[in-house]
Amino acid sequence: MWNSKEWREDTAAWIDAACEAYGIHREGEIEFWPAALQQISALVHTDAADLVFTANAPGLSAEPSITVVAGELVPERVVMPLAIDRNAGYMLSPDFGHTMDALETTVENWEFALRSLASLQVALMGQEEAFFDAGMPVIDPQFLPDQFDQALMLHVSLDDGHPLGITGTQADELFSGTHALREACELLHASPVPLSIEHGAFGLDQVVIPAEPGTPGRILGLGAAHWAHPLSSLAQPLGEMCELWNCDIDDERIMRALFAYLEEFSDYGTPDELYPLIAPACLVAPLAQHESWLRLLVDADTSEIEHFAPQILQTLKIG
Repeated sequence: MWNSKEWREDTAAWIDAACEAYGIHREGEIEFWPAALQQISALVHTDAADLVFTANAPGLSAEPSITVVAGELVPERVVMPLAIDRNAGYMLSPDFGHTMDALETTVENWEFALRSLASLQVALMGQEEAFFDAGMPVIDPQFLPDQFDQALMLHVSLDDGHPLGITGTQADELFSGTHALREACELLHASPVPLSIEHGAFGLDQVVIPAEPGTPGRILGLGAAHWAHPLSSLAQPLGEMCELWNCDIDDERIMRALFAYLEEFSDYGTPDELYPLIAPACLVAPLAQHESWLRLLVDADTSEIEHFAPQILQTLKIG
């Protein structure tokens, strides 16, 4: 769809209308970047400044509305769109420049990125209703074991030969992880840290390099976010850092980055007190990814489902 001539012409018309509302005009062609399954983005040159256009896949179309809610609450912490289409999942935003992945991958940059995320999560605590109304799914640890059971039943019920189908035996094997899941969920539910935005796909590419030293980076990419335990956002960064530095989680560099993150939650405990929550938070994180995958593939064709099926089923393996 995103590569069709008709869609790109319609998109150009939408962008032009949005620019006109601000008294600015597009200059030159829209520079589309390669499309991913979840979205396509483009650079838009205007007579005022460069803008960034993003179109989300139908299953993640709530991102513009979610970003607007975040921008209304903490305008300096996200990139507030200039225009959105809630139904289509379109967003036209200012271009704030490069993200942290354009810099050297150092522990200092990971510390900064994780502090930026954590401070946003703390600032948004207590805003569940606003984000739920905007379309953000809720993944509450106290209900997660039941949701896991329902997910297994869904996959078992699929027709034989369906890429996402599993057998009863496979379901029993996956169900064996339920005890660990329940223990993790009990710890998270009893923890002093309230629910907030769990990013879902956090990395250095999701943090804008700030123009002024000493200010946090703006956080991007809330399309796969959930209202969940915020520390679950550490799962992907931890995996990236361990792979990058070929080390375990107790490596000094990773511990520095983790403690920089946890220090932002000082109202709820010291980093030493909160550190034991990381393991259970990361254990449950793939189940939120599972939910995102199912939404994302609602309108996918069979070949796409077959391609991504192993990744989706992997999210059901606890531990």
